Amino acid sequence: MKPTGADYASFLVDRISTIAYCTFLGGNLVTRKSKTQNVVARSLAESKFKSITHRLCDLLWLKMILDDLKIK
Repeated sequence: MKPTGADYASFLVDRISTIAYCTFLGGNLVTRKSKTQNVVARSLAESKFKSITHRLCDLLWLKMILDDLKIK
């Protein structure tokens, strides 16, 4: 698992933050996401918290799929 990235208000026009991360399984890329957040964060901590939340949702989705396929 690679670190989750987040920046705070990098777009000067609308002050929207960006999240980015990749998930690897056995050295293979499984999911990748890079997008602007749909709300304006008020701090870097809030931006990172939202990024981690998105990442956890994707990891839980991946875990459910692997469980359904009986893959450990």
